[in-house]
Amino acid sequence: MGGRTIVSPTPAATAPVVLPPLARPKPAFYLAIAFVFVVYARFPEILDAFIGTGLHSARILLMLSLLATLLAGTLIRVAFSKIGFCMLAFTAWMCLSIPFSIWRGGSFNVLRDQWLFSIFSFLIVAAAVQGLEQCRRIMYSLAAATVFIEFCSAVLGRVRYGRAEVLVGTLGNANFLAMMLLMGLPFCLFVIGSKPGFSLLKIACVITAVAAPITIVATGSRGGLLTMLFMFLLYFFRLPASQKILAVVAALALGLIAVGRSNQGALERYKTLMGTSETNPQLSMDERSAMESSQSRRVLLWNSVRMTFEHPLLGVGVGMFQVANARAEEAAGHASWSNWFETHNAFTEISSEMGLPAIILFGAAIYLSFRITRLARRQARRNDAYASFEAPAFALRLSLYAYLGFALFTSIAYLYYFPLLAGLCVALERSLLEAGGADVATAPASAGPAAPAGRRAMTR
Repeated sequence: MGGRTIVSPTPAATAPVVLPPLARPKPAFYLAIAFVFVVYARFPEILDAFIGTGLHSARILLMLSLLATLLAGTLIRVAFSKIGFCMLAFTAWMCLSIPFSIWRGGSFNVLRDQWLFSIFSFLIVAAAVQGLEQCRRIMYSLAAATVFIEFCSAVLGRVRYGRAEVLVGTLGNANFLAMMLLMGLPFCLFVIGSKPGFSLLKIACVITAVAAPITIVATGSRGGLLTMLFMFLLYFFRLPASQKILAVVAALALGLIAVGRSNQGALERYKTLMGTSETNPQLSMDERSAMESSQSRRVLLWNSVRMTFEHPLLGVGVGMFQVANARAEEAAGHASWSNWFETHNAFTEISSEMGLPAIILFGAAIYLSFRITRLARRQARRNDAYASFEAPAFALRLSLYAYLGFALFTSIAYLYYFPLLAGLCVALERSLLEAGGADVATAPASAGPAAPAGRRAMTR
């Protein structure tokens, strides 16, 4: 108007997303790779069974790795991550609760012997791993550890009470053997699908991907079977249509082989999933034992829930549910050796022993870990420049589901399994942020074109 000419602004040219260059590995990273393999493979326990020593190798590697990350100056940013805040706050709350424990010495021992190792495992992986390529290598290390576990189950395996297990150590518990194979199996599939060419690790992962489901069924772990079926469905729906029929055929074939190779005792445990009555006179000894185990777990679960509401702030003390439960049952005239069992649920283990604030922090860390994998996969689908994030994020998500499945049936809250995966989630998130230059928590849910200067915000 008035002779003025309105000139429409020319939109700024957008540049394609440019991923940052590969980070040069530091000593802390190489130590972290060795630490992850040694710890997850339970290598010290296997070594100790043969030569009488080896239990200190994991702690030596832990201290060296922690020192290397301290010297690298990368620990501080882990503390400022959301998962890091939750994990460190959980640790602080654990320390706060110990003076109020019904047995302070026992709670301190759990902190010293279990949780400190776990939180340091989280810090090492979260701080030492820089960039997507290093995340992939850590996953290769987890895959190699899973291969080693399956090898041990084949060479050192035995059947006890009808269930497959390894002769020594943690893997001598059938439920833990199933859990560690299931948590590591997604990383074997990741190696098969993403590692180029042929290599010894890739061939070993193919063998493990075939053998591990058979071993898991042979353990007689009911939680393991249900978790594996759920994980297969997630993996199945991700496959292209052309591969779905092949996956079903392979799964059916492996199922038939697993049934044929499993002991009758393990198979009879699975029958109890159908809700067989305990009063059925036709129950076998293995079925009756499994039914009694399920009943005992239900009682322990409800006792832990009751104890949570009786001690909602600080709980009865870290690792003290068994002591508190046995005292309460004996006072009520229900003395039994089964009162000294753990809760068999990681979440009520925390809530009854550390209070509701602790389970909120722990649950938040799990939620944020799942959220990172979801956001990474969404970004990969929306922008081809981030396509390389999709496979590791999916493998990590599957492993988290495996942990979650067992956490519902096993007291594993203070062990290193989740902190190890949480640390890898933090490293994956940092790699994605460095590539996209935006905070995943505040980035808009937009699938629009890339932002100027070669950066694109990560979507919600």
